[in-house]
Formats: sequence, C-alpha cells, structure tokens
Amino acid sequence: MRIGWLSRRHRGSDTKARKLTHELNESLQAFKLKYHVTHVSKAEGEGTKMSAKPKPHKKLAAVTAVVIFLIVLFLPVIPVTYEVTEPHQKTETYWEKEPYQVTKTTSKMLIDDKPTVPAGRYFYYRIYIDISGKERNLVSGVVVETAGYDINFYVFDQKGFNMWIEGKSAPAYVSARRVNSYYYSFVPDHSDYYYFVLDNTYSWFTNKVPHITASWSYQTTVTEYRDVQKTKTVTEYVKVTKTKYVSLFQLLTGTG
Repeated sequence: MRIGWLSRRHRGSDTKARKLTHELNESLQAFKLKYHVTHVSKAEGEGTKMSAKPKPHKKLAAVTAVVIFLIVLFLPVIPVTYEVTEPHQKTETYWEKEPYQVTKTTSKMLIDDKPTVPAGRYFYYRIYIDISGKERNLVSGVVVETAGYDINFYVFDQKGFNMWIEGKSAPAYVSARRVNSYYYSFVPDHSDYYYFVLDNTYSWFTNKVPHITASWSYQTTVTEYRDVQKTKTVTEYVKVTKTKYVSLFQLLTGTG
C-alpha cells in the first residue's frame, strides 16, 4: 500500500509533496516491518509455549511413578508369621495334708473284780493315774457286796493312804462306810498313785465278797491330718504363632 495524494492548492509544490509522500511510505514500511516482526515473535513464543505443554505431564507421571514405587517399597503389606514364647496362667488342683485339732474322749477300765476280803482285814488296788495332757478326768464305778453284807470303801492318793494305814485322819477322794451297794465318782486332780480300799477291819467273823468296778475317762486334744484339695495358679510358657506385616524394603533388608 502506498499513499499518493496532491492537494489542489499545492500543485505547485509537487516536489515537496513527493518528498512528504516518500517519507510517509517509508514510515509505513517501517511500521509494517516492525508489526510483522513483533507478530512473528509472539507467534513463535506461543508456539514455543504450546510445544512445551506436554513437558509438565511427563514430570507428573514421573513423580507419580516414584510415589507408587516408594509406597510399594515401604508400605507394610507383606504378611510374615513368627513364633514367640508367652506366659500363660492356669489353675492347678492339688492335695495337701492339713493339720486339724480333734478332741477325743477315752475311757479305760481300771478295776473289774470280785475279791474276798477276810474278817478283820482290808484289801486295796494300787493304780497310777497320769492326768498330764488330759482334760475332764473322771474316775467312776460301783461297789456291791455280793453276799448281802456291807463293807467300807475308800479312795486315797499316795499321801492319804500312808496317813490312813498309820491310823491318822486322812483326806479321801471317796469315803463310804458299811455300804451294800454304792456308786461313786471323783476327779483325780494330780498324777499319782491312787488306792481303792475295801475295808473289812470292823468285822470280827464275816468275810466279805464285794464286786468292784472302776473306770477312768478323760479327753485329749490331738493333731490329726486330712487330705484337703487346694488350687494354685502357675505360670507356663507356650509358643504362639503370630502374624505381622512388613514392607518390601524390610523384607529385603531383613529389618522387619
């Protein structure tokens, strides 16, 4: 495109007009050239940008691949079984001898006899009674003159008997004079010899035939043992199979 014009008023100035026209054409050419260059540069720049767009997609794919690799490498998803020894509590039943106290009542026959006691004489039984470790000691019995007569009956300890045979007044545990049938009992208060005396010294002519019994009963506390069932808690160690999950990295390196 070129500009060419002449004013009717300035036809005389043809040279000047041509010069002006030439300058305008040069300016126009210069502007077109500049616009072309700028347009081409922008187009090339846009073309460059458009050609570089695929590059971010490739980078994202690479990052994604790395992330997936790291997840597969370090995420614990591989099951591994192993054995451990663990304590286990259990209750056991057992039997044990257990002491316990028992109170026993014992009865012993000391005398069961029917002697003949001559006239003017006496007859006695000498019996040792040990009350140590015993409780509720009791001696009891009966005297029956079987011929239908009577007789004297006494019970002394050693000291009392010695006094009686010396003719002294002696304390007696039992004192029964001229009895035909007599039940008696006494408590021996110490361990000693006890004398059961059938006295017929007062009779001048008649022999006596008494039936006499004496039994000693007492209680003792003894320790006995019985089997008692009991329970106890014991600790045992058993092997237990467990499962854990490790990553591929741990499996390969042996750190899992």
